[in-house]
Amino acid sequence: MERILFQKTTLSNGLDVILHQDKSLPVVSVNVWYHVGSKEEQPGKTGFAHLFEHLMFEGTKHHNSSHFGPLQEIGASLNGSTTTDRTNYWENVPSNYLELALWLESDRMGFLLEALDQKRFDVQRDVVKNERRQSYENRPYGIASLELQESIYASPHPYHWPVIGYMDDLDAATLEDCHAFYRQYYGPANASLSIAGDFEFDDVNRLVEKYFADLQGGHAVQKSQPLQAPKAGRIERTLYDNVNLARCYLVWPGVPRFHPDEAALDVLCDIMSDGRSSRMNQKLAYEKQIVQGVNIRSGTAELAGDIQLDATIADGHTTDEAISEAMAVIEGLQKQPPTEQEIARTKNRIEWGHVRQLANVGGFGGIANQLNTFNIFGGDPDLLNTDIERYLAVEPEDIQRVANTYFNDDAHVKFVVMPEAALSSQPKVSAPPVDRTIQPAATEPRPFTPPTLQSGQLSNGLKVVVAEKRGVPAVSFAVLLATGGSADPEGLPGLANTTGDMLQEGTETRTSNQISEEFEFIGTRLGIHAGREQTSLSVSTLTREWPKALSLVGDLLLHPVFPEEELNRVRNETINDLRRLQDDATSVAGREFAVLMYGANTPYGHSVYGTEESMREISRDDLLGYFQRHFNPGAATLSVSGDVSLGEAMKLAEEVFGSWNVTSQPAAAGQKEPDTVTGITLDKTTIYLLDKPRAAQSVIRAGILGLSRDDPDYFALMVFDHLFGGQFTARLNMNLRQDKGYSYGYRSWIEWHKTSSVLMVGGSVQTEVTAPAVVETLKEIAEVIGSRPVEECEFQAAKDALLQSYPLSFETPWQTLGHLGPIVQFGLPHDYLATFSDNIGKVTLQDVQRVANERLNKDRLTMLVVGDRSVIETELKAIGPEIIVITDNA
Repeated sequence: MERILFQKTTLSNGLDVILHQDKSLPVVSVNVWYHVGSKEEQPGKTGFAHLFEHLMFEGTKHHNSSHFGPLQEIGASLNGSTTTDRTNYWENVPSNYLELALWLESDRMGFLLEALDQKRFDVQRDVVKNERRQSYENRPYGIASLELQESIYASPHPYHWPVIGYMDDLDAATLEDCHAFYRQYYGPANASLSIAGDFEFDDVNRLVEKYFADLQGGHAVQKSQPLQAPKAGRIERTLYDNVNLARCYLVWPGVPRFHPDEAALDVLCDIMSDGRSSRMNQKLAYEKQIVQGVNIRSGTAELAGDIQLDATIADGHTTDEAISEAMAVIEGLQKQPPTEQEIARTKNRIEWGHVRQLANVGGFGGIANQLNTFNIFGGDPDLLNTDIERYLAVEPEDIQRVANTYFNDDAHVKFVVMPEAALSSQPKVSAPPVDRTIQPAATEPRPFTPPTLQSGQLSNGLKVVVAEKRGVPAVSFAVLLATGGSADPEGLPGLANTTGDMLQEGTETRTSNQISEEFEFIGTRLGIHAGREQTSLSVSTLTREWPKALSLVGDLLLHPVFPEEELNRVRNETINDLRRLQDDATSVAGREFAVLMYGANTPYGHSVYGTEESMREISRDDLLGYFQRHFNPGAATLSVSGDVSLGEAMKLAEEVFGSWNVTSQPAAAGQKEPDTVTGITLDKTTIYLLDKPRAAQSVIRAGILGLSRDDPDYFALMVFDHLFGGQFTARLNMNLRQDKGYSYGYRSWIEWHKTSSVLMVGGSVQTEVTAPAVVETLKEIAEVIGSRPVEECEFQAAKDALLQSYPLSFETPWQTLGHLGPIVQFGLPHDYLATFSDNIGKVTLQDVQRVANERLNKDRLTMLVVGDRSVIETELKAIGPEIIVITDNA
């Protein structure tokens, strides 16, 4: 891949500025890093770095409202994150709005405190506490990960506490604490600004000087020296959690970032557990089937690192078995170096990961963020181009050496998680010369034309659709089959999904292991997904490897054998996965809401993953029958995006699929996919309650049946969804997160099918405010079709956001491929991408309000709450709608 070119300068106030020009799309990314993370906190004041990340979005002196508002109105995407060592913020914007992004970023770098009041502080503290509940306390094995951190890094090591902080510290935090934190760490001298994308150098340098040069520098955090955690002897603990499968963790001391052994340790861990063909997955998951999943990784940070192994134990086996077999794998690499093929496979994967990151200019892993990563931690942005060399230089003897060096003793920390059932000042900034009170206007937008779709068809009926995009040596493709879970026979839910999974378990000439090994050797993996109406086999890979990848997929589709012994293994794995899903309230809510909307044991109501009972019943004959009925070239489309032309794709498709002439058999009784979908419409709003004892949060879902995908009101409903709950500044989130602090995120979305859809709203809320959250949800629905209809400003903002974010969705080959699936699934015209903007532009405010009034019936809503019944039922009953307690359909 070509080198990433950039310019780096440092302003007089200490701010590093890094610029990379890429004019392939009218998009630019602004990325700011502050060299401060949770390690700069003190005991008793933990969680400040992450809390401050939230506060940075709440408004500034010259823009005293949400940072999301003006950006999402123009279709920008934006986010931030906090680690032990740094905090970052980024926005990807249409390039004619670059000045707006720089104005906003500079204002929160220099003028945040004037707008940071007690109310904003209190709300965001509640949001962070809900994030902790959602990410840890209400997530399977979540609490174990928090306690593991404490054990790995004994106090007073600054990695001892979690990045999100402790609840008591968050409760005790004061507004003045946050002011002091900002003054100490949020100045230009402690920051790095990276801008990547569509700009002219003279223009961007002028804007950076205009908005950032007059900010007072503050003090830079000095680069920290490595600091290993004090050893407190071997730590062994057994925890109990509300889970179905046990899990064990082993941890050894590792190395900090850029240590000479970092690359070799990463390659070692990949050889042991990255992919199906890795040593631990082969031994523990595939051959012995004693784990549901196993992973080992070397985590590096600025001060220190650790090597963590975790294994989720299959039903009927023990943690001791898993630990013994995992240690045997490690000992094997201590005695004998890995093969050249294992090294080559891992290096191919690393090279592919490098290309994938550089296909994006922005976001968490794109070019702008990578330039800041290497600038802050390595002191040299050019490491973006050269750092991969140390990975490609790793030799087999390096692997053996680090295996012996870092695994030469028992694990420093051993955790076992068992199911509960087993437990019977900064100076004041002077007035800037620029008038910061004026929000910058956009410059003239650069025209954007989405990729032109080209298509062809083989003589056997296989259709080929190509979206050509040169520049990145990558190709993404998918074979799309016009079948899915809606074609499952009655009584055998999950058959479509299992058939898809079994395609990669053996062909006439390749075993299951050989298939995974060949995909992983070229640095990629096969994704198989069976939805309700479409099944896909998808791969993204380097251009040089795409013929090999397509040939492998062709072998799976033309010559599958569905071996009985592999079916037994996949059956057991799926049953264990189904049990794990029971631990996750969000997964349970998703499954049960489909039942409430469409009915149990119906094509659109049953679980596409099946049930334990159906998995035990599915036979090899069932798989063969389903495959013969639904997998044929006439029902298939090869969609391709990236560094390839239609001619090249047609030639390769003919070579791979030209002999595919499977004749579809007629469907047996009860197995025909439905022409129309009939859902369940209630005669009154009803709240269904599913008990999840001791849940830290409640998961809320509310919905109503909507339009078919080909309905003329599709685009109007899309605009409504966007303004009601489809983005951060939408009504639902601004109420339940930003105003009330009930939730980490509350939204609306639409699940589309060919002849039906479900418009849903919901999110996770802390248990104590479940009833008030339900009340606010019902109120928002009632108001948007009643006392507070859609306003012109929010309507126009939603349209602008959809239109101006559109180019961002074509940045990479795999993003473009994501547009092709719905075009194939719903039979959309090939000019759909080209006409999308015109169709959104034609939507009127009257259209949006009419669709909302027609489709949202506040008196016939289906609502589901998954939470702790003993805590929430009484208050839910007081709301008004009937409460029906249900059991799950697992």
